[in-house]
Amino acid sequence: MSDFLKMLKRQGTVRGRRWTIRRDSEDNLTEVKMIFNPDEYRGSKEAKEMYGDRAIIKILIEEKQKPKL
Repeated sequence: MSDFLKMLKRQGTVRGRRWTIRRDSEDNLTEVKMIFNPDEYRGSKEAKEMYGDRAIIKILIEEKQKPKL
């Protein structure tokens, strides 16, 4: 995840790019996916919450700072 976070920070934000995340039963981040057609995805019945670049960077930083058990 840290390499992905570095890449996002280096690349900067892209307007309109959206991401979804998946967490396991213990609330640990397991997956980050980029949504290529956010407008089309939003209309889907199974659509998850989408995040912009700044929000996903914030989520990744918080996940990195979580204490490991």
